Amino acid sequence: MKKWRIKSVRGRWLQSYAVVLLIPLVMMAAIYFQTRRVMEDEIFRANSALLTQFQQDIDNYIDFTSRMAEVISLNPAVASIIRDQVSLGAVERISMWKTLADFKTYNIAKRYVDHFYLYFHEGDFVLTDSSYYPADMYYDLYVSPSGIPKEQWRNRLIAVNPGGYTNLYEWTGDTDTGIMYTQPLPLQQRSSSRATLVIEFDQEQLMTSIRNIQSYNQGEVYILNADDQLIASSEPKGEKKRGLDLPARPKGSFHTMAAQWEGEDMIVSFMESSRTNWKYVYVLPARLYSEKTEYVRNMTLLTVLFAAIAGSVSAVLLARRNYHPLQRLIESVSERSKLAPSAKLADNEYDYLEEAIEDALDRNTVMNRTIEKQNKTLRSNLLVRMLKGRIGHDFPLLEVLPEYGISLYTGGFAVLIFYLEDYSGFFRQDEQDEEKKREFVQLIMTNIVEELAGQYHQGWMAEVDDMLACIVNFRPDTSPEAAMEDLQRVAEEAERFIGNRFHIQFTISISSLHPSAAEIPAAYQEALDAMEYRMLMGARTIIRHDQIRQEVLSYAYPLEKEQKLINLIGSGDYTNAKSLLEEIIAFNLAQPNISVDIIRCLMFDISSTMMKAAMEANTDNKEMFQDNVLMIQGLMNGMTVAAMIERMSVFLKKVCELADDRKKSSKLKLKESVLQYIAEHYHDQNLSVTSISEHFDLHPSYLSRYFKEQTGETLAEYINKYRIDQSKPLLLRDELLIKDISTQVGFFSINTYIRLFKKFEGITPSFYRENRSAYSNSGGEGEEE
Repeated sequence: MKKWRIKSVRGRWLQSYAVVLLIPLVMMAAIYFQTRRVMEDEIFRANSALLTQFQQDIDNYIDFTSRMAEVISLNPAVASIIRDQVSLGAVERISMWKTLADFKTYNIAKRYVDHFYLYFHEGDFVLTDSSYYPADMYYDLYVSPSGIPKEQWRNRLIAVNPGGYTNLYEWTGDTDTGIMYTQPLPLQQRSSSRATLVIEFDQEQLMTSIRNIQSYNQGEVYILNADDQLIASSEPKGEKKRGLDLPARPKGSFHTMAAQWEGEDMIVSFMESSRTNWKYVYVLPARLYSEKTEYVRNMTLLTVLFAAIAGSVSAVLLARRNYHPLQRLIESVSERSKLAPSAKLADNEYDYLEEAIEDALDRNTVMNRTIEKQNKTLRSNLLVRMLKGRIGHDFPLLEVLPEYGISLYTGGFAVLIFYLEDYSGFFRQDEQDEEKKREFVQLIMTNIVEELAGQYHQGWMAEVDDMLACIVNFRPDTSPEAAMEDLQRVAEEAERFIGNRFHIQFTISISSLHPSAAEIPAAYQEALDAMEYRMLMGARTIIRHDQIRQEVLSYAYPLEKEQKLINLIGSGDYTNAKSLLEEIIAFNLAQPNISVDIIRCLMFDISSTMMKAAMEANTDNKEMFQDNVLMIQGLMNGMTVAAMIERMSVFLKKVCELADDRKKSSKLKLKESVLQYIAEHYHDQNLSVTSISEHFDLHPSYLSRYFKEQTGETLAEYINKYRIDQSKPLLLRDELLIKDISTQVGFFSINTYIRLFKKFEGITPSFYRENRSAYSNSGGEGEEE
């Protein structure tokens, strides 16, 4: 036997253990993916919160800058300086002094704005929140270190767009980054500005907000305006990453997408401000994004691997240990079972054990059925021997009966015999095995009758000579009258229930009550004698032996009755013959105490009479002789009187019909002979009814009556019509005279011929001849010449 086959028990155990082991592995994998998703969600929410906070900070910057620019642009002193910036007088300088004082109060907190200044285009000077500078001086002190040329700086201030934010790097060229807001003044004349307001955001404050985001993950932060132009960045030079192309999304919502920049996978998180339309972008390398999940994954894989190895080793050891008892059981079964451990054992030991057990159970079932069948046969044989009195004096009957489940009461005994009449209604028409059908019917009746007898006393059924006999053993306290009433009740219930439920028809005979088991054969013989009266009393009846009287040994069937029956059969008179048959049988059945054997002899005698009549009628039909043989066999097999009368009636009808057909056949031959004789002798003037009757040796009146019955017209009338029909072809010949024609066809005179021709044809012979063309075409007549 090969080990570890996939279909073997050990292989299936390993599969089961593998399935059990797979459950925690699958759960661990599910936990890993769930943990990873949770971590990603947490990172997503953290990035969203950071960008939201960063957006709010920048929006606050913008709000503060916008309000400051609005306040400065609306300051009356600033407006006065703008108007008179070319020639500054004492009033303008006082306004300038007030303006510086106002500027200091505008940015006293310096939370969002690092510094701001106002450049006057025509006056070419700069006014900051702390002092007044000529443009050249301010450039030398604050702008020139960045390396931007003076003219370029001045041109940028003059050409700025209204209310725009730019990257500070574009102005200074420095490595520092920041946001700068420029606003042309006055606001009412934006097309021809005379001054420019420049506000620079607080660099440190902006970088602090950016570092707050970078402190969570080492990514880069970008701020883009509505046109996707870079405003600020966490990178040293504020350069925009290549490929930073953000899709259009709803404002204010947070979004994440994957992108590849400069050959490296990135996770881009961004959101757009609904107030400024700026985009705040956070770019994180994918490798940094998944470092936390990779740690969890590695730990999970290590745990799964350890669990798989440990579980596999445990499964193998457990399968090996658990298989040893099964192996010993299989070896034990293989040694004792007749079933060889073939490929079934190699595939699956349980299948082999199941097949071995089923084989043992089948053999045990077959053995039990054989024993049970033998017991039934032996019990039935014992009951038949008891019924027929074939039990020896030295046979231990009382000791043997309990072995077959029979325990006798000390009460009396009686026998019921069941003669099966018809059970075709219980089976389908396509069931042809009569032996099996009869056995099944006997089984049904045995079970039902024994159960009915057991309701009152106890009974046992056995098949005897194609009949069923039931030995009924009464309880000790049962009186003879009660016993006979119970037997009648059992017979009636059996007849009603079996007949209605199973459509099985039978006749029952009941013996008298006998006091001991030794008289069971006598009771059986009484039931047989009672069953003989089935012929008189009919099928499907209950016949009791105590109701049978002493019979007389003669029957009434005189010779004159027999001869009369023969004559009626010979004449084919079925109605009167059947009436006489029924009269003879009814008269004898009405005699008191007539014997069954005497009735059987009467039936044999009547059958012989009917056969004699058939032979006297010269019938040679083989089927009739076979029917007679069947009647004789029916009498010998115990056919009832009613069935015998019915069969005799059928036989009698066949004999009468054959006799009648024979008579009719003779009359038909006589008719044909008469017609043939007329056709041969019609030209003879002496042809008449008398001459024809003399020829056939018949009386003239009988012949006339017979001929009219057969043809519907008298013989003389037929002769005249035949002569007229024979004269028609002769009338078509002009060389023949009508007188000669009348003589030629058998008429004594031409007048008789003309009168009869007109009587039958409606015209004269000459008219028929003159119009012979029309009548010859239509088979018509002529007229006298």
